[in-house]
Amino acid sequence: MRGVLTDIIPFSVNDGPGIRTSVFFKGCPLRCRWCHNPETQSAGPQAMVLQSRCIHCGACAACPSGARGKAGEYFASRCTGCGLCASLCPAEACRISGMALTPEETLARILPDKPFFRGRGGVTLTGGEPLLQPEFARALSSLLRQRGIGVVVETCGFAPWEDLAALLPYVSRFLFDWKLTDPEQHRFWTGADNGLIRENLKKLHESGADIVLRCPIIPGVNDTPAHFDGIARLTKELPRLIQVDILPYHALGNDKRAQLGLDADGFRAPDEETARRWQNELQELCGVPVLL
Repeated sequence: MRGVLTDIIPFSVNDGPGIRTSVFFKGCPLRCRWCHNPETQSAGPQAMVLQSRCIHCGACAACPSGARGKAGEYFASRCTGCGLCASLCPAEACRISGMALTPEETLARILPDKPFFRGRGGVTLTGGEPLLQPEFARALSSLLRQRGIGVVVETCGFAPWEDLAALLPYVSRFLFDWKLTDPEQHRFWTGADNGLIRENLKKLHESGADIVLRCPIIPGVNDTPAHFDGIARLTKELPRLIQVDILPYHALGNDKRAQLGLDADGFRAPDEETARRWQNELQELCGVPVLL
């Protein structure tokens, strides 16, 4: 069994309690227009091209699918992720996003970080969507727990309940994304409505799991009273939620979009004052702590 990952990043402090190693899964069932990890949306390997390093030598034009031009052009829609461009590029302007690893190989890369977890930290499975590779996610989680390493899973919740339930014995906390309250708005901005997501969140709560509700707030999309009221209703309906995390939009994903040959997403990051106002407004409405 092999999983497809984009990265394994140590010393993460924003994806669960303590110091953590974040394992980024490749592939996601949603297409959020503001996605800050766009390289994780597609399930297969993809070339990423850093144009500022390109020396226009033309070596990558040997691409068998015609995704690369003689002057360093990148035609992303033709890319098959074969990796030839990366192997030929003398300037290391090309790299392939997407590596296939077994659970054991992934564990081996994580174990050197274990001394830094100090009982509170651990590993966070994120992405992308870990539940798009459910067998691999379960196998890796089991190996981590056998080594005494706590597991946190960040999920968009758009997956069969059986796959989510299968992780319950191994996962200490779920970071559950709640993007938009209105189902049609959710479909418009992410490609799917939130009916299954809401149902899975309720079942996860009923199972007794520790859950942090993670709410990306995108100016002009969901920074609305209606959505804030919807978040507040969830905290009242699901009283054992640990907290609400506000995730203000940031534009870091646009650098990756450029490397993937995609246009910028067109959103603007809020200033700190606006983000604090969101936090204060939600804290007045919600029945749990709201963190920024």
